[in-house]
Amino acid sequence: MISEKLKQLYDSVAEEGISDRFLDLLEKLDAAEQKSSDEERSS
Repeated sequence: MISEKLKQLYDSVAEEGISDRFLDLLEKLDAAEQKSSDEERSS
């Protein structure tokens, strides 16, 4: 059934880890967002 295949696909994607490069990018984006937010507050 298609529902079983979709669940298997979802489960396999959910089990994949997040790459270190992607986590590093997210951290950089968070830092840039925080810096921008801090600068707006001090203006």
